Amino acid sequence: MTTSEQKPADAEADVCVVGGGATALFAALRCARSGHSVIVVSPDPEFEPAGAGISPLLAPPTLGLLAAEGVEDELLLGGQRVLGADDHGPAGLVSSWRYADHPGIARPYGLTVPTGTLVQALLTALRAEPAATVRSGRTVTAVDQDGDGVLVTFATAGPPGTADSEQIRARYAVAADGRRSPLRDLVGISVRDSSFGRPGWLVAAPVVPDREPVLLVRHPAPQALFTVPTPGSSMAVVWCPDQQQEQALAQGGAQALVEQVKAVDPELADWLTGAAERTSPAFRIDFAMWRASSWRAGRVLLLGEAAHGLHTLGGQGLNQSLHSAASLARAVHEAVTGGDGSRVDAYERIRRPFVERLQDLQWNTPALRSYSAEPPERGAHQDFIDVMTALQPELSAQLAAGTV
Repeated sequence: MTTSEQKPADAEADVCVVGGGATALFAALRCARSGHSVIVVSPDPEFEPAGAGISPLLAPPTLGLLAAEGVEDELLLGGQRVLGADDHGPAGLVSSWRYADHPGIARPYGLTVPTGTLVQALLTALRAEPAATVRSGRTVTAVDQDGDGVLVTFATAGPPGTADSEQIRARYAVAADGRRSPLRDLVGISVRDSSFGRPGWLVAAPVVPDREPVLLVRHPAPQALFTVPTPGSSMAVVWCPDQQQEQALAQGGAQALVEQVKAVDPELADWLTGAAERTSPAFRIDFAMWRASSWRAGRVLLLGEAAHGLHTLGGQGLNQSLHSAASLARAVHEAVTGGDGSRVDAYERIRRPFVERLQDLQWNTPALRSYSAEPPERGAHQDFIDVMTALQPELSAQLAAGTV
């Protein structure tokens, strides 16, 4: 049944964005500020509060995109500046770089920011847009398309027997509803998942005093230790042990982690021992990669984790999702204002090959998938310096010119 055969929609918009995270809100904000009506529908009843969530690293190019939408000041107040990266192998320093070392860089730092802080900054900006509507607590249950648009049906949660439904008609719908995206599944796009096979253990702790705020890697092989400065004078410690140490970690938690780290970074281990009461439990992280077989089905476009997932090395998951949101918004704008639906193809054509090359780079990094004791020849972040310091050239051209 096509949309033209169904009852009139309860609401209409140029763009319906399904999802309540930062990527969904950023895409919606860019669309609204391009002059298009937007309805955002989040499956969660509440949006993530400021200060909550993990604190991913936003790279300078991403901060530039966010600054253009007027939300950078809130992020600076709630974030932690990160100046660069130091990578150590068993024989000492393998590589060291700082954002400030790169000529022409607008911001000589990255910024770790709680996802809730980013969500609330974008949500405030979006709600100020007259053409934007934000709804929450609604789950997508059906989607129908014809040549002119897409009709998305949502179920609204309520007491038993009181659930209601709502239909939104839009020219385009955006599936920004996460790795297990219901909207993506409804339009029949498949996803291939791959596990990296090497887990890590994460603890959050107070930052070690007097250490420079950089991404710090110690990789004696096969173990690897990562520390990342986070807001509130804290840090995230990620420990990737060898296979024999994994069982001890599973049983011993944070204390076992400290004992294992001592051989790699004695100062850090001593600090964690003294700060044990202010250190979180140890959480196991199983790293994975996934990619959708297509980023588009008719007038439904996939965005963020609905389309792809990356290993945390290089911190590109959220960054690339936000870059894709900017590309998608521009492509939709070109398609709607130009009356040429083929212009929306620019989004997948520009972004998908780039993201999948990053995925391939991570997948082919031996330390992420094996327990090899071979000493590293390159720093863990060296292959990601370009994407951590500059926008994809094709994306820059798309955003600057407005045409592709």
